[in-house]
Amino acid sequence: MEATVAGRGSGAARGRGHGAAARAVPPAEMRRVLGEVLEAAEVDDKSSTLIRAAAPRLRIEVTDAAIVLNIAPSEKPGRTLRWRFDDEVDWEPRLRIWMDSATANRYLQGRESLAIAIARGHVRSEGDARTALLYLPAMRFLIEPYRRLIRERFPDLEVD
Repeated sequence: MEATVAGRGSGAARGRGHGAAARAVPPAEMRRVLGEVLEAAEVDDKSSTLIRAAAPRLRIEVTDAAIVLNIAPSEKPGRTLRWRFDDEVDWEPRLRIWMDSATANRYLQGRESLAIAIARGHVRSEGDARTALLYLPAMRFLIEPYRRLIRERFPDLEVD
């Protein structure tokens, strides 16, 4: 089964419980935050172990920020994840997700349900449903490090 929903999200999408229009996240800031969150998850034993156990081969495209993020399990000793902000990877993603930066920011703060965002057309995904059911729960382990980072260093990106 392919879980593809047509249409791209808009910057004016609303998050769960979020009454004001969400704003886009500047591309440089989004990339920096994503990189730091992945580093934080890598050093957190619980997060990295659980994400690695799902063995994600995931491609996330933040459409309005022109960011492509590829994530996969690492084969290097002492590392559990590997990621690149380009398509120069030696793996093929099994799940692809497209969303705008406002939706990504809300999702990573636990304020946006990915399933609802897909149903509303704010997020597009491509891949089989079984893969999504394996990867997406594991990716929720990025939420707490993301929230912490936003609260401590990027408070202007915090959403209700």
